[in-house]
Amino acid sequence: MSKFYSPSDYTAINPNYSIGNGYYTTSAKVAELLQIPDFSATTTPMHSEVGEFIKRMEDLIDEKCGISWRKLLYENEHHNFTTGVGHYPAGRWRDYLGFVQLDRHSISKMVRIDIWEGNQWTNICGAECSVTLNDYTSMQSGTTQINLRLPNSGLVFNLLAGTTSSRFDTTYGNKTAAEELVALINERFPSNTVNVTGATQAKGQTDSTGAKQVSDFFYATIDSENSNRILISSLLPSDDGANCTVYLNNNASTTSAHGIDVSGFTDKENSGRMNEWWKIGREGRIFFRDKYPYIHLNSVRVTYFSGSGRVPSIIVDAATKLVACEILRSDDSTVLITESGNQISVKEKYELLRTEAMEIINGKKEGVVLIE
Repeated sequence: MSKFYSPSDYTAINPNYSIGNGYYTTSAKVAELLQIPDFSATTTPMHSEVGEFIKRMEDLIDEKCGISWRKLLYENEHHNFTTGVGHYPAGRWRDYLGFVQLDRHSISKMVRIDIWEGNQWTNICGAECSVTLNDYTSMQSGTTQINLRLPNSGLVFNLLAGTTSSRFDTTYGNKTAAEELVALINERFPSNTVNVTGATQAKGQTDSTGAKQVSDFFYATIDSENSNRILISSLLPSDDGANCTVYLNNNASTTSAHGIDVSGFTDKENSGRMNEWWKIGREGRIFFRDKYPYIHLNSVRVTYFSGSGRVPSIIVDAATKLVACEILRSDDSTVLITESGNQISVKEKYELLRTEAMEIINGKKEGVVLIE
């Protein structure tokens, strides 16, 4: 049975690994467990180093358990379209034509559902706009700008052409510029263009007030059938996402300039049990009713967030103990953690904490049983 909430859930989640705050634990919790002063920029290890330990242990927990309590993005996952016996409507016991089983379960949000209709991919999820880069020679560094605005004349993300980590490089061609723009909107390291741009860090962009990150509100991908075209999905619910706007060069009426064309956000989604498609997020299944692929093999392509959205206190306990073990294993940790004749040794403490943490993790491993 799926548990949505528990009073003991960990709710103080404000991840910032550079100061030792993760999704599952914090450097302060680790210090409290080890009964030592809190970590800082002057301790050994520093709180930023503890933050790196937390990153690794969170990944270990997710991989071992087969489920994440963080919101993780899974991109361009291809599936066959599975149908039942007979034609639609299939019969009195089934009100859908077919379904796909996603690789992950505990789906928190579907970002894109692309279905192959014989000659094109069609997205049937969320709200989407497009940006087409036609002529990179007309794009001007520091001047050419793509603006993404949230609903109700809300915050604006100004995406400038340029060569810094907060801009998209238009130097080398339309396709390279498109890859750069996708990396900027998704706030990632531009691995597809680093060989020509020489980038050394991930891209990132805040709104005009510096308060919000663009990747919290939008997701971008290259159109697989036109690599000059970027498809931008709003991460707001579809009806709200359709109220986002896109324009050029700080002019809300400009949709074509500097070799770039943009088309506005439109609502692509008609989901619900009686509509085009619906899902059982806990099982990771999507059911299709009125809109579906035209062929069977590799005809559904999905991007989604998976993660239960709640962090049980027992997972916080496991993460804290695993991070503590990493610190105990570090040679430099003896500066903070000393042994005495009346205490258990560092080695014994490590083994005890590690054993307890792995018992928790092994007890949280999940499997999905699918019943036709």
